[in-house]
Amino acid sequence: MSLVDLSHQIWPGMPKIPILPEVERHQITSIADGAPMDISAITLALHVGTHVDAPSHVVAGGKSIDQIPVERFEGTAVVAEVDRKPGEEITVDDVLAGGPAPQRGEFLLIATGWSEKFTSPDYADHPSLSPELAAWAVQRGIPFVGVDMITPDLPVHRRGKGFDFPVHRTLLGAEVLIAENLTNLDGLGGRRVRLRAFPLAILGGDAGPARILAEI
Repeated sequence: MSLVDLSHQIWPGMPKIPILPEVERHQITSIADGAPMDISAITLALHVGTHVDAPSHVVAGGKSIDQIPVERFEGTAVVAEVDRKPGEEITVDDVLAGGPAPQRGEFLLIATGWSEKFTSPDYADHPSLSPELAAWAVQRGIPFVGVDMITPDLPVHRRGKGFDFPVHRTLLGAEVLIAENLTNLDGLGGRRVRLRAFPLAILGGDAGPARILAEI
């Protein structure tokens, strides 16, 4: 058995969507300054870096991240390797061609290779999941979908007027959890892995920063 860390590190100024505040780190006490211990704090929007979205992110009255049973964050996951360009949609056929067909109750991770662009401006222009794929995941009984992109929906600059986040709404509306900003999926395409994706249990949180691991 070996573990693959699918999580990005967190640091001040790390990539994020434009509407979110910058990540900041504050040193409260320092051994170097004579304090008995180092204590620091961070300012972190819940949707920066690797995290798991809760239904309340888009569903009024939906469950917050602390209300999701911990059993929902661990399971067998199919990793589908997909090759799509910026602005292109990832379809059901792409997923089925990229790995074994997920069975009811299995998680789905979509590996596009986009995490390699994480620190580049190109990271913001990515493929997206088709609304039909989101509906298929719900119908198939997939409880968790993870992507190595900033969002499974269209990139910010490709959204038209009245854009309503159809992939988020379809998945989270059916309590299918979403993990965003995964990394290190290269080499796992076409495989089944054991996923552990435990977010921080933030009271009332619409998401939770997570350390997500794949066991192979």
